[in-house]
Amino acid sequence: MVIDAHTHIHKNDQGQWETQRLLNDMDQAGIDMALVISNHVTDAPLDEMLKLVENQPHLKLIGNVEFATFDQQQIDKLKNLLQEKKILGVKLYPGYEDFYPYDEKLHPLLEFMQENGYPLVIHTGIMLAGYPGYMEQTHPLAVDKLATKFPKLKIVMAHVGNPWIMDAAAVVSKNPNIYTDFSGFFTEHLSPIPQEEIEVFVRFLKDFKVFTSGFKKCMFGTDWPHYNLKEYLAAVMQLPMTDEEKDLVLYKTAQNVYNLN
Repeated sequence: MVIDAHTHIHKNDQGQWETQRLLNDMDQAGIDMALVISNHVTDAPLDEMLKLVENQPHLKLIGNVEFATFDQQQIDKLKNLLQEKKILGVKLYPGYEDFYPYDEKLHPLLEFMQENGYPLVIHTGIMLAGYPGYMEQTHPLAVDKLATKFPKLKIVMAHVGNPWIMDAAAVVSKNPNIYTDFSGFFTEHLSPIPQEEIEVFVRFLKDFKVFTSGFKKCMFGTDWPHYNLKEYLAAVMQLPMTDEEKDLVLYKTAQNVYNLN
């Protein structure tokens, strides 16, 4: 069993959503399920994503907050989608939007999610080259501040805080409610993934493992379509994982965090 805990669906040059290409790539890589994240920042809005994953048993959706227009109507909509199991969780895009993840405006939604066991995903680390947002809003320490306010809210730091991987390790180690995924580490749209980048990935994550006493709170994720799924999975399998850790990274932690059991 393999779950890719971090993917997106974009449109191709002909303006067609690439849902089938994702499914084909999953089949080639031996990936059983993908969690698709909506993202209005890159024109993959929640309402459109809901239609794309409908009746697709191998795809599950994570919704997103649109912070600039965040209001009670958006809160109610996300609550309903969570309760109806149309989305598994909600993602924040600090940096891509001008806010910190601990902003008090978000608290009514986060209180509901904490009370009901729904996970929150937060973009951390590097942003797209040239994007005008503030990277200090994407630092793992901002997530730590949120975790102290909501100690029972399941929080996933996307991209393992790259390049602040050891800061992310400290935050994961300190907070029992914080998890991370391995997505978006390598140079985008470069295939095959360069071996020197894989070596850096393995070296950094070895240090992460030592600091956090294992990969038990980590999930396999790619950030597809920016990467080849089969290549990314092969890179992750080069990490020094025990058999128990492999099962946790590849599917068990995702099942637990996203209530897939």
